[in-house]
Order: sequence, then C-alpha cells, then structure tokens
Amino acid sequence: MPDNPGIRHVLRIPLYEPPVRHNCDRPRRYATRRATAHDGRSPRPTRTAPVATPLAPTVDPAAAAFAERAVRVVLEVLDRRRPDTQLEAVLDPVLHDALAPTRSAHPDAGSAILLRTRLRAVDADTAELFGSYTRGHRVLAVAGRVGRTAPTRRAPHGWLITSLWLG
Repeated sequence: MPDNPGIRHVLRIPLYEPPVRHNCDRPRRYATRRATAHDGRSPRPTRTAPVATPLAPTVDPAAAAFAERAVRVVLEVLDRRRPDTQLEAVLDPVLHDALAPTRSAHPDAGSAILLRTRLRAVDADTAELFGSYTRGHRVLAVAGRVGRTAPTRRAPHGWLITSLWLG
C-alpha cells in the first residue's frame, strides 16, 4: 500500500500477443495450376464415383392428411368436445382402450389447439408422427406412429394411430 492514498500507480499490461513475423507484410503468391496434359511421371489419384445414398421412403399424402385429422380428433375428445366413440375411427383398438377413460387433467387450462403435425416415413406402411399443440399459454408436443390397415366400415381411410404420446 503506498504511503500517499491520493497517488495511484498504474502498471503496464504485459504483452500477450505473439511476435509479428516479417513475412506477413509480403503479399502471398498463390500457386497457379497450368492446364497441361499429364506426363505420366507421377501417379494421379483415382477418382471414385460418388456413392448413391438410398432414398428415404416417401410419406403417403393420405397418411399426412389422416394424421392431422386424427390428432385433432384425439385432442377434441380429451377436451370433451367430441364423444369417445369417435376415437375408434382413428386409434388402434388397444390404444383406444387405454386412452378412452383418460380426460384432460385441468379443464380450466383451456382447449387444445393443434399447431402442426409432421410425418417421417419408416416404410411404405408405417410413418412416425410428431407435432405440437397449445393448451392455454403452454406449447406441448405430440408424437406417435401411424400404420396402414385394411379399410373397414368404421375406419375407411385405411390408417390408424398405433402409438401416441401427448406431452
């Protein structure tokens, strides 16, 4: 501590930068490649053909339309805006039995509004479903799997939700 509190000492900051090289000021000379025929003295690398990536299976447009309608039906049933019997047309029977007694935990939280649904094809008969919906001020997720089934009188569209997660 200095004797006189009114006088302050400033220390010089040590240099932390690396020393400047002398060749940095010179302009760079880029090598120019001349278009000449190969004289055969040095081997050229062999070029391989690009590897074709397998195309991902495409999503059936009917499945995409079904998925959006089906998730809307499920959300409206959970909000008690539709009867439970309408779930039979969009859900696998095992999933229907598990979801039918479930109701919205907080009816005062507001109605569920579907924001978006997307599908990613697994194979020709199956697609992964993902999307989002709002309930009140919260944005929540939906995920599941859609599978092709034989059309029936109850589900004439030929698709059913085989697994579903609402969060």
